[in-house]
Amino acid sequence: MKHYLLLFLLLLLDCSTFAQTNKTNSFDVFTYQPPEFFTKSELPSSVQFALTNKDGSFCIITLYKSLPSTEAISKIVSSQWNEQVVKRLNKADKKPGKILTEQMWDGWSSTLAIGNFYQNKKKAVVMLNSFKKNNNTACAVFTLSDKRFKPVVDQFSKTLHLIP
Repeated sequence: MKHYLLLFLLLLLDCSTFAQTNKTNSFDVFTYQPPEFFTKSELPSSVQFALTNKDGSFCIITLYKSLPSTEAISKIVSSQWNEQVVKRLNKADKKPGKILTEQMWDGWSSTLAIGNFYQNKKKAVVMLNSFKKNNNTACAVFTLSDKRFKPVVDQFSKTLHLIP
């Protein structure tokens, strides 16, 4: 009987530990659940999650702190693309290859810009999700060197919310 009680307590402890790893975190206007196995680094202007595999493939998710802006969404996306993609990634497309226009996300208008960059002569994908509400703007950038990371990005996106 003591063994069953001990086993039950161990299972309960294991479940509570698992529940804590799925805890919602926040940064600026974002709430999220960190992706599993990713390394987190935080600066005053951003929070980043990175995972690099032994074969060199990688995925980086970066949330940038919100800024005031009264610009039109097209100018905001262009400015964010230049600052967060072109200036930070090797041989990134100067302009996004595709822009999916405004959708609503937690009361914020959301625009997705998708393009490419090159890492070690291999084409990779970058997605910039721009958010605007009233006179505030923020963005999230997803860089993937391999399509194997798409499920991770999809899962993270499902947990990503913006504070109303």
